[in-house]
Amino acid sequence: MSAQERFLRPPVPAGFDRSRALERAAQPTGWRFSEEQRSAVHRVIAERRDVRSFRSEEVPDEVLERVLAAAHRAPSVGLMQPWRLIVIRDPATRSAMRMLAQRERLRQAQRFGERAAEFLDKKIEGVLEAPIGICVCCDHGSGEVEVLGRATIPQTDIYSTCCAIENLWLAARAEGLGVGWVSFYRPEDLRELLGIPERADPVAWLCLGWPDERPLRPSLEASGWSRRVPLSAVLMDERWREPGREQDSVGQGGARPGGHVASFDRQAAVRARDRLDRLVKPAGSLGLLEALIERWAGVTGALPPERVRAGVAVCAADHGHLRHGTSLFDQAVSAQVAAAAARGESAVAVLARREGHELIVADLGLAAPTPPGVREMKIAPGSADMTEREALDDEQLERALAAGASLAGELARRGCDCLVLGEIGIGNTTTAAALACALTGEPPERMVGRGSGLDAAGLDRKRALVARALQRHGGRLDGRAALRALGGLELAGIAGAISAAAHLRLPVVLDGFAVCAAALAAVREKPALAEILIGGHRSAEVGHGLLLHELGLEPLLDLRLRLGEASGALLALSLIGAAGSLGRQMGSFVEAEDERRLRAR
Repeated sequence: MSAQERFLRPPVPAGFDRSRALERAAQPTGWRFSEEQRSAVHRVIAERRDVRSFRSEEVPDEVLERVLAAAHRAPSVGLMQPWRLIVIRDPATRSAMRMLAQRERLRQAQRFGERAAEFLDKKIEGVLEAPIGICVCCDHGSGEVEVLGRATIPQTDIYSTCCAIENLWLAARAEGLGVGWVSFYRPEDLRELLGIPERADPVAWLCLGWPDERPLRPSLEASGWSRRVPLSAVLMDERWREPGREQDSVGQGGARPGGHVASFDRQAAVRARDRLDRLVKPAGSLGLLEALIERWAGVTGALPPERVRAGVAVCAADHGHLRHGTSLFDQAVSAQVAAAAARGESAVAVLARREGHELIVADLGLAAPTPPGVREMKIAPGSADMTEREALDDEQLERALAAGASLAGELARRGCDCLVLGEIGIGNTTTAAALACALTGEPPERMVGRGSGLDAAGLDRKRALVARALQRHGGRLDGRAALRALGGLELAGIAGAISAAAHLRLPVVLDGFAVCAAALAAVREKPALAEILIGGHRSAEVGHGLLLHELGLEPLLDLRLRLGEASGALLALSLIGAAGSLGRQMGSFVEAEDERRLRAR
């Protein structure tokens, strides 16, 4: 293959972005308009006015079409394009609309009390003067078609329609036309007048024509009715601030910024994205692996290694609620499984040994004595029964968090590329379900699964116990309060390890349901921790997928595992290594000019 053939620009279909990563990196501002064009845009925004008086001259059809086309180019969530534009020229219809507006004007005047007369002196509409009326409607549709981005905020169709109104208004101002928004009418009256179906709402009646006034300021400001407040009065930093009050330190959902977390390296993430953009492949064709590569780079500053060497911390502890029959097994089994892992006989040990990962199995709260080979970090012989009192006291929680942080630090010093976390503890899917419910507000029926093979009666007992615990401690808690109230020691240790990993710039590959519950508790305390998390797999546990969604993660694997101990996360590491190989070894398209510049450096 000749050098000329190798350094061709990658093929791009017509209608798609033809810019390339090197070009965008060399000139990030290359999409900017000229200074003269930018000034025109800002001028039209600054000089947009609500016009009430109009000349009688008609608006040419080609001008009207340009203005309507601008409205139709408005942004809309999910490209739903919910706006409907009814153009009204008929004098009889406009006269009927004016009557609706005047009637509502008199009704509203009564609401202004002493200012009623001042209000009535104001000209509020030019429905008959303007040669054109435009009724902008929002068609909500039938609800049977799913629109991307609308499920969470149904009102996005209204917001999108308002964007169309703004586009129309700015385009009209650029043409020298005046627009007046008439808001004095009852929607049901206008719906009847124009035959608008029930599924649609009339959002605005706009008067459009050549203006018979050219106001320098908004009319209500010029008349002294109101005034525009400065930008500083509506601008807030990071969170909502009520006027005259100190800014709250607690954000939405109880999430606290609390403490420093190493920031996501945006420059490294963009460099990784640029690299992916140049690879010999269609844009985005590596799917989830491209997002994985970009996230890894944002945490570590580099592409994933081709052979990932993980630090594996498996925390073990027992749970006080086990006496209520929340598992088929008794507490002795927790220590037996931990001992098997330390001897190299359990799944996590086999997988760690096979790939050369560093493994530490730590006893943070086993009821039995610490088995040989297990790291002794015992804080208490299990957590308390969460249905009777708080599972952990403040000292126990602090020690568990510190123990997890210590494990993360040790594994980082051993030169590991990432942190993989696992847990051992009979009954801990019950604790994890209670944590998940308290952190998300979901009912036990959505979070409590069968764990290690419970039958129907056992599942009912488990759900009832979680419901009792939530009734005692509250149905919606922040991360720290949830860990203290519900436990367990191994889950608090995992939360502490995740927090430390962020400081160490170590990606954390999450394992199963219990580990994800602990991760969510950590994220509720420090939302920035979510940026270092990678969803290793989705287990068969009923609530695991819900927790992954809550964390905003897509799992790399879905093998219906029930094992725990970090085994699923370890299986996912081969995919991360494969992503590293693709990012590092695939050939890239480079234009000849780019090649010349690179060689000149």
